[in-house]
Order: sequence, then structure tokens, then C-alpha cells
Amino acid sequence: MLQTPLRVVAALRPHVSPLVIVATAVSTVVFTATPFLITGLADTYSMRPGQVGVISTAQLAGFVIASWGAGRLLRPRRRLVVWAVLLGAVANVVSAFVPFLALVGVRILSGISLGTIAWIAWAEVFGDDERTGDIAVVGPLVGTVAAPALSSLMSWAGSDWVFIGLGIIHLIPLAFVGTSRLESPDRITTERHRPTRAAVWMLLALGLLTFGGSSVFVYAAAIGTDEVGIGVVLVSLVFSANNIVGIPSARWRGERRHAARWATVTATCAIVVAAVHVAPLFVIALTLWGFAFWMAVPAAFSTLARHSRYPAERAGDAQAYMAAGRVIGPVMGGAMFEVAPIALALVGGGSMLVAAGVFAVMEHRDGVADATL
Repeated sequence: MLQTPLRVVAALRPHVSPLVIVATAVSTVVFTATPFLITGLADTYSMRPGQVGVISTAQLAGFVIASWGAGRLLRPRRRLVVWAVLLGAVANVVSAFVPFLALVGVRILSGISLGTIAWIAWAEVFGDDERTGDIAVVGPLVGTVAAPALSSLMSWAGSDWVFIGLGIIHLIPLAFVGTSRLESPDRITTERHRPTRAAVWMLLALGLLTFGGSSVFVYAAAIGTDEVGIGVVLVSLVFSANNIVGIPSARWRGERRHAARWATVTATCAIVVAAVHVAPLFVIALTLWGFAFWMAVPAAFSTLARHSRYPAERAGDAQAYMAAGRVIGPVMGGAMFEVAPIALALVGGGSMLVAAGVFAVMEHRDGVADATL
């Protein structure tokens, strides 16, 4: 797992700074760990997965704070990436030694680290279909290796060592600081432009997409083991399959289209995962989810950029709206999971279908002629 970020750079031959690529890879490992940490911490603290899911909410709250505020207050600099990865390293190591209530607060700091890295990464490529693939593919490529590695580490050593491992890999991007430079334009901190009305609708739809998706995905490991009845090792392999099939869709360098179509497929997969507790269908749906999601999100970003007069400013907005959806999603998902998995399917999948409807409308509208709010 420690070598994964380095292998990503070698495999990608990216058009984006290696520092940003590796930092994004590390962030992906942290996010991949969350579903497995929820199941592990539930055993450690004798709590239900829906209750432990608050750590995901806390981490994503920090992500929202950083991705929303960074584009308004900061400029993309190498030293900002350095501070972000150091904060992530400290937050993860500390997470191994604090009680549960303190852990919730520490995960907010981890989220701030992740949100800052995400803002810089997407600001580098936003609106550029070819370079977008360099960032988008990091998630599924890293997740393919990280999921089984993390589940094995969890089973062998427990959640404390998972947190320590996450802290250690946060230091890997520092090896690329001296050989990398950022290409995104400097932010003018005193000037911000309001989004067009169409851009606002796209941002809301992206938030709905991640709200619905996270409400199901964060509990997919618990659903697989508790409801479907398959082992944790097999669940981790399905998570890897989810990432493997996402590699070609995320890496796609052609024109990004049909966000609505692929969001609808993603919603259908979420519904099957949450409500249809048949092992083969669970495996197929969770696997296909990875391909469809990474077809949908970059296509939605392209549509958002087309409807924006200042696309670079919308990069941080998009990450913030999506992170906000991920903050609320696990909370709502946990409540629905406690009621019944079918309730989780209706709320999660239904939200994603609404997002797909918005994407469908915006894909057939002209670009930046829309008025601002």
C-alpha cells in the first residue's frame, strides 16, 4: 500500500504535476479506508455502523470547509500542498490514540487536508478534458490496490494501525516537492464571480449525486457482510473490482458526454446494492457502480464548465457541493440503514435520479449565456 502512490505516477505518465498526482493518490487511500474503518471501529467501540459513520461525516465536513474556502482565501502553491499533507499525516496518526469523541474532531482536520488537496488538483485540470483524466483516474487506480490492502491490515492489526499507516503514506508526496510546479492560475483573493444560474443547478445536482451515492456506498461493506452474508475479504475484492472498472472510464481522454445517462446507471447500482441482497447482484452492481460513476462525474464537470464564465472558480465550488453531499449522505444513510435497507435504497437512489434529471436538462441547453444569480 505504501508504494501505491509512486506506482500511480509511473503508470499514468501524467500531464499534471507529480506532486498533485501523488497527493491525490494518498487522499484516495484515506477515503477508501473509511468503509472498512467504520466496520472495524464498530467492533472496537461496540457500536452500530450507523453510529460510527459520524467519523465519515466529520471528515467530509472538514473537506467542505477546505474545498469551499480555499478558492476564496488561498492561492495554489506547492507549500500549500506540503502543509495539507503534513496536516493529514498528523491527523491520522493522532486518530490511533484518542477516544471516540476526540476522534470525531480529529477527522475534521483530516478532511481539511483532503479538501485542500482536492481543490488544488481539480483547479489544475478543470475544463480540460484531456488533463481531467489524469486526476479522475487516480481514484479507481489507487482504490484497486488500497481496498484489499486496507481490509487485510484491518483484519490483521486493527483500526489503530490503519490510522498509523494512513499517516505514514501522507509523507510520500513530500518526495516530489522539489521537482514539481503547479500550473493553475493564481487566485485573486479579493475578487469572486457569481455562478450562472445553470451552473448553480449543476452544482446542486452534483451535491445530490454524492449525497445519494455516499449514503449507500459508505455502508456497502456493512451491507455486504451483514445483509448479503459474504465475508469481509470478498467484500474488499468487490471494492477493488469497483475501482478496476473505473480506471478506463476515468482515464478516458475524449469528449466527456452523457452525464445524465451514466448518473442513472450509478443510481440503479446503488438501489440494487442497498435493497437486493443477492450475492451475485450485489457483486455486479457494486462493480458496475465504479465504471458508471467515473463516466458521470467528469462529464458533469464538462457540462458545468460549459455553463460557467469562470470555470476555475467553479472547480472549488464543485468539490464543496459534492463534499457537502457526502457530509449529509452518511448521516441520512445511517438513519435509513437503521430503519431498513429499502429505505436507504429509496433515499440514496432517488436523490441520484433527481441529479440525473438535472444533468439531462443542462446537457441540452446552451452554455454561458445564462444570467448570473
